[in-house]
Amino acid sequence: MKTTLNIDDDLYRRLKAKAAMEGRRVTELVEEGVRTVLHQGQPTSHTPNRVKLPLIPAKAGQKKMFEGMTSEEIHRRLTDLEAQAELEGYEASL
Repeated sequence: MKTTLNIDDDLYRRLKAKAAMEGRRVTELVEEGVRTVLHQGQPTSHTPNRVKLPLIPAKAGQKKMFEGMTSEEIHRRLTDLEAQAELEGYEASL
């Protein structure tokens, strides 16, 4: 179907340049964008990717490892644990 759209000049120039760089037509990119907007918020049929979370070692008897810590302190602690695990792995490979 043919239609007329009013698109901001700068936006159209960028769209046209992207289409040229990808070897595609402007129409294809516009259709892809419309499809993306129409599919937002709709349930997907595929299973979401699982994320592997790090295991956080706790001392014996310790129940609330991060109680009272800020998110920044928790992040720093997790980063330290990851660095320690990488160092141990490196040392084990020697």
